[in-house]
Amino acid sequence: MPEDTTPSIAPLAEINLGPSKFEQFLDNNQKTLAVLLAVAVVASAVYIVIRGVEKSREHNAGAALSKATDSAALQDVISNHAKTNAAASAKLLLADMQAGEGKTDAAIKTLQDFIATNTDHPAKPTASAKLAAKLMGENKTAEASTIFQDLVSDPKARYIAPYALICLGDIAKAGGDPAKAESYFNQVKTEFAESSFASIAAERLATVKTKPPVEVEPPAPAPEPQKASPEQKSAEPAANQAAPEKKPESKPAKSDKKDNKAKN
Repeated sequence: MPEDTTPSIAPLAEINLGPSKFEQFLDNNQKTLAVLLAVAVVASAVYIVIRGVEKSREHNAGAALSKATDSAALQDVISNHAKTNAAASAKLLLADMQAGEGKTDAAIKTLQDFIATNTDHPAKPTASAKLAAKLMGENKTAEASTIFQDLVSDPKARYIAPYALICLGDIAKAGGDPAKAESYFNQVKTEFAESSFASIAAERLATVKTKPPVEVEPPAPAPEPQKASPEQKSAEPAANQAAPEKKPESKPAKSDKKDNKAKN
């Protein structure tokens, strides 16, 4: 018999009509997924509520700040709206107001509090520069120099670094180190040539090696004329009166008899 040469057709792949692995996973973890979904819904709702509360707090704080016109009102914003952007701005405004009123110690304390509680605030470098300048004005040059050095090395404070270098140069010059002062001023000219502080640095360089004028004691004032006593005043008119003129003494005339005798 002839062999059957008809090729047999083999199936290319078996079709599995059962549930997929993903469906099996859903069936096996349906309760867990339901709990996670509920937690996610609750978390989203809480986030929305918190964001709404934060927006409301920021709005109320901003409204209070816009109405604050004196130090007492700014203090209220800081106390009643803590941890808001408006409270942070109120501290900076309060420090400026205190400095303008001559309350330097209070202004320094306010700036220190702002820096400590607002580490990521965009205005922190500006607040640090103001604090260092006030410490410099109080002759606390060591503390001021530390803050200025931190500003120079902070990439986020690049915009205020030339000012810090100028102040460091002034501190060095006042401390009797003109070479160090010159290095700070030159750094401003080279690294911040397009800054307005470059011209200030050039002016400082022109006078960095000059010595301040020596103070000379003024001459002693001339002694005031002594006032005459009442007794002296009463004696002065008598002394100033002109002495009476003396009449010329008249000589007795010689008698004619004596003349006649002399002739005889």
